[in-house]
Amino acid sequence: MGRDPASYTEAIKSVDAKQWSDACQYEIDALHKNDTWELVDLPPGRKSIKSKWVFKLKADGRYCVRLVAKGFTQIPGIDYDETFSPIARFESLRLLLALAALEDWEIHQMDVKSAFLNGVLDKEIYMEQPQGFITPGTETKVCHLKRAIYGLKQASRTWNIQFHGFLTGIGFTRTHANAGVYVDHL
Repeated sequence: MGRDPASYTEAIKSVDAKQWSDACQYEIDALHKNDTWELVDLPPGRKSIKSKWVFKLKADGRYCVRLVAKGFTQIPGIDYDETFSPIARFESLRLLLALAALEDWEIHQMDVKSAFLNGVLDKEIYMEQPQGFITPGTETKVCHLKRAIYGLKQASRTWNIQFHGFLTGIGFTRTHANAGVYVDHL
């Protein structure tokens, strides 16, 4: 198995161009379905950040593609403020698993697909249209991001804010000892 394409141009010129193109289209469709951005004129005095396609051929043969923002070009105070997002510490997880084993509790885990894409942005962020998917007739427009995408400095924080709101809305409480752990006192 060869290496993954390093760029969009390399992917569409490869022997697997059809598979990579289909995977890119799938990603774009998912972003549009999620209402991730709207095309607008770039406001005066603002800069847009660039994006990049990331390609990965999985061991099971799936062609996975992600559109990521080049967040390293974001400007503090303009494009983002806070970036902190709490996570559960391993010590807390080990304690919870030990208690579950002792008390014969059921354990459930979940994986939220494209979790970061659910975060609603509170800053105006503009991104250039993705390579290969520039809408004809709107070549000078940029994507005004409404939702976070991978690569943004605040992507994990915006997801955590959404997730926290959901969990507290259904009765869970964040623990004081570990902000990444929630409990429901039944």
